[in-house]
Amino acid sequence: MNQETIENNLKKIYYRLVLLAFFLVAGIYLIKYFMLPSAAVVTHSKIWAITIASLAGIFGLALPIFYRTYFIYKLKNEKRISPQLFLKFEKNILYIALATPYFLILSLGLNLPERSHILIILFSLYALYYYYPSAKKVAFEMKIFRIKSQETT
Repeated sequence: MNQETIENNLKKIYYRLVLLAFFLVAGIYLIKYFMLPSAAVVTHSKIWAITIASLAGIFGLALPIFYRTYFIYKLKNEKRISPQLFLKFEKNILYIALATPYFLILSLGLNLPERSHILIILFSLYALYYYYPSAKKVAFEMKIFRIKSQETT
């Protein structure tokens, strides 16, 4: 498994998760503001707003850092890491970090205050930007984890 294969696999996951979240957010906005104005009757509470915004921050910032630290700690005595294990690690990081935009969907559905939406959007933008699997980032990560590209047979 070489760098290009890893990068392509990660990009497929990335775009699938991001596009699904985008279309769900757009659908909620369409339903909420154009089709059914009475759909926004769900009342909100500060506890829900704080909980959902905190979960967005945890999934967008804290959990990926903790998972990366755990992965490094678990494999600290290894001389080399297999590309398959690295790909699994990177996929898990993407799944964790890209759960953040889905909290916006929940926040919009529960009609939480605008401050919660803005905070969740900021966490989402950070996760979308930082965890994008570019060729440069994948190459750097592979270098850090001492992964040699293998040709598939």
